[in-house]
Amino acid sequence: MLLTQQNYFSKEANKEYISVSQFKAFAECEAQALHNIEIGGENEKAAFLEGKLFENWVAGDRALFMAQHPEMISTRGATAGQLKAEFNKVIKAAERFLEQDFFKDIINKCEKQVILTGKIEGVKVKCALDLFDRETNSIYDIKCMKDFKEQWNKEEKSYVPWYYIYGYVLQLAVYREIVRQNFGEPKEIGLMAASKEEEPDLQAKSFSSELLDLELEYFKNNVKRYNDIKKGIVTPSYCGECAYCKSIKQITRFEVIK
Repeated sequence: MLLTQQNYFSKEANKEYISVSQFKAFAECEAQALHNIEIGGENEKAAFLEGKLFENWVAGDRALFMAQHPEMISTRGATAGQLKAEFNKVIKAAERFLEQDFFKDIINKCEKQVILTGKIEGVKVKCALDLFDRETNSIYDIKCMKDFKEQWNKEEKSYVPWYYIYGYVLQLAVYREIVRQNFGEPKEIGLMAASKEEEPDLQAKSFSSELLDLELEYFKNNVKRYNDIKKGIVTPSYCGECAYCKSIKQITRFEVIK
């Protein structure tokens, strides 16, 4: 299947290829991830739409994106016909982002939303690079965050940086590998972000090769299992805590408390 901007998020594409967002969904709950792929709804979350709005406001076709998503406009009350408050925050963050010459210089020299595919551990992988400098193979990802506070990681039982808890280092590690397969070693890999706070904050991060190698190894260790679940070869596990697991929960006995 040849991927395009029109079919990248389609049910067919999500079945044939695994993306980093899909991989992260499997890591959270295999059963829910598989269910979302089967019903074609893995990208319907509000946070996804906010992220795409930010990307398009910064480096895309703003008018086309706004026209394609009328659900961002309020239809009731005093704000009817106006952009909903949460999306206004995203635009404010994007405008603050674009005030930075450092960011604008990178945006101006890069191609936008470059779709690439490759294979990792024999599994077909897809990615859409926010910004790609074809002259140097450099990769830049842009994000809009609620804020840049550390987040609690229940597995590690500690607070960790925002870019780690949301899997953005993993994302860049996979992007680096796919770019390597298609064009060669990237010269630079960067993460640029703005926050949706009342006064938007800004950050620009890069990561060591050693850290990216560790994240890629984590991806390699799990991607085949997740792909086998999609193919029906392996039975998915159930986390018991996500919305999907709750929706199919059946009580068959009393839980004895001692």
